Amino acid sequence: MFVVDWRATPMAILGEYDAAHVPANGCGFIEAKGAVFGDGGGGTPANLDQFSVFRVPRGGYSAANPPNTPAVERLFDDDAPERDAHGTAAGPRERYVWVGDRDGNVVEVFDGRTGARVNTVPLTSPYSADPTVDLFASSPDHGWVFASTRGPTPLSGDPHSSHGTDPGMLIVRMTDDGRSGEVRGLIPITNVDAAGAERADAHGIRVRPVH
Repeated sequence: MFVVDWRATPMAILGEYDAAHVPANGCGFIEAKGAVFGDGGGGTPANLDQFSVFRVPRGGYSAANPPNTPAVERLFDDDAPERDAHGTAAGPRERYVWVGDRDGNVVEVFDGRTGARVNTVPLTSPYSADPTVDLFASSPDHGWVFASTRGPTPLSGDPHSSHGTDPGMLIVRMTDDGRSGEVRGLIPITNVDAAGAERADAHGIRVRPVH
């Protein structure tokens, strides 16, 4: 993992981390309470299952530093079956941080200040029994989270983790300042081919405020 100064031309590397310190196969970073939270997952033939969460400080980077500086803080590790960390979001006032599990169909909730895991939020609902959430985007007030949901024919990622049943966008309301939440709906997308196979497979997602 590299930390870069994007304002420099060309961009300058100010920090570098190796695989012994930063878990692989993650997808999602979010800032909260002066730190950057990231994850590491499974979903590869050699590493099917993993749910890891870490954080690094927002400051203290320099090209003069040795590798893996400032230090990584590993917050949570779980390599149990059916686990794959993917996607992050921050709640109101960065009080809590959400890290999705696209294989387990849950969100693990972490205290934005202490880094402690404080809750698990299920993402299954009457709208989908297997949403397979991929990436998150928050509303401007951080009261709502929108998540892309994978389809039955994944276009990327190992099917072990990215194979879903309801491609589209899951709508989740954060509650208790982000310590919990509840699914409020799912907007489906579809792309059925000539053979009748569903090819839709949502992945990237962003919220664009319109003023």
